Amino acid sequence: MKRFNVTVLLLIAISHSRATEKLKSIFSWKALEFNFPSEHARLTAIKNGDFIPGNSLPIDMDVYQTETTSTVFISIPRFQDGVPVTVGYVTEQVSEDGNPIIAPYPSWRYNKINNCDTLTSVFRVEVDECGRLWVLDTGMIGSKRVCHPQIHIFSLEHNTLITRYQFPTDQYKTDSLFVTVVLDIRDGVDKCRNTFAYIADVSGFALLVYDFANSRSWKIVNNLFYPYPQYGTFHIKNDTFDLMDGIVGLALGPIVNGDRILYFHSLASIIEGYVPVSVIRDYELFTKNSESSPRSFVPFEEERNSQSVAEAMDRNGVLFFGLLSNLAIGCWNSKHYPEFGGRNLLTLVVDPETLQFPSGMKITTSKNGLQELWVLSNSFQKYMTNSMRTNETNFRIQAGFIDQLVHGTICDATAYQGDSNQAK
Repeated sequence: MKRFNVTVLLLIAISHSRATEKLKSIFSWKALEFNFPSEHARLTAIKNGDFIPGNSLPIDMDVYQTETTSTVFISIPRFQDGVPVTVGYVTEQVSEDGNPIIAPYPSWRYNKINNCDTLTSVFRVEVDECGRLWVLDTGMIGSKRVCHPQIHIFSLEHNTLITRYQFPTDQYKTDSLFVTVVLDIRDGVDKCRNTFAYIADVSGFALLVYDFANSRSWKIVNNLFYPYPQYGTFHIKNDTFDLMDGIVGLALGPIVNGDRILYFHSLASIIEGYVPVSVIRDYELFTKNSESSPRSFVPFEEERNSQSVAEAMDRNGVLFFGLLSNLAIGCWNSKHYPEFGGRNLLTLVVDPETLQFPSGMKITTSKNGLQELWVLSNSFQKYMTNSMRTNETNFRIQAGFIDQLVHGTICDATAYQGDSNQAK
């Protein structure tokens, strides 16, 4: 596997960017291309309908960094036919049209459909601090269920499968889509074993908890996981579409007094909710009743001014999130402004071209200790309105150093903050 030095890529991008640019372009695509074993194999895949150029829509990415190299992973759900790879990584190769070429991970065989032991369709992935890649597989091709939803966990040092967990049939519906995963790893003697995964079922309106150490999971249902009908219509640039999706955004706060907060929101919503993870990690509570402890899930009183997809929180308690109608990235400093919403939110970056539908968002830490915000945007509104064109840039991965992004703003959690009325 050829790997980029991503921190160097980010530094190079900064050196070549305009001073006004906060997020720097790392990769961009007009259409996704893949490193087939040969041109003959590519043409055969096109002939057979296994690869339909222009049909692949990336949703998420994450970055794995070692002392010397880094890998940018990318996930591509199989919304429709002709998507040959559902999890891959960006190679150093570039197509004739200037598109970075994507290689399948961990192999072509593992991305082949019609085998429930391998990958079917993946919305999001997560790289953890233990050198593992967590792949959340929906088990769906388009709107048809072909496999159980499951998690595949890979060792990135050896590029081998560590374990695969299938969710029991009583924990999902026929049309359930497990689309987002965040990981909760705690320090201790057996740190990497003590991992919990929190998973959003966007169309089953549920939260799943997977206990890695005990190889078990449970389902949680709450009214806050549903879509809000008045926010089911999306206006993004010149396109309008309707989508009644439920819980999709998940973000974990830092550990405080032995507990963490899980933040969440539905796609068709402008409301952010939260719950202490000490509640949702209670296996006995939710196996007896998936609707237990309903008042532990709390909505903030104030709201965002737009729907949002992805979100992520840094180690200082600053939440970053996309603002779909605003074509922007927003932030909230929970450390100094405990109440989410309204004037406590800041629109951090606005770009009508590069921030069309930010669907993937990750916070990584480089080897020198700097936090980086990574964003994948994919012009999803053009896919929904059948207006995507392969002669224009549709997909982008951007990144920036968080301390530079938030410096001098209310989202700088490392600086003294005054009255929250400073927020704009």
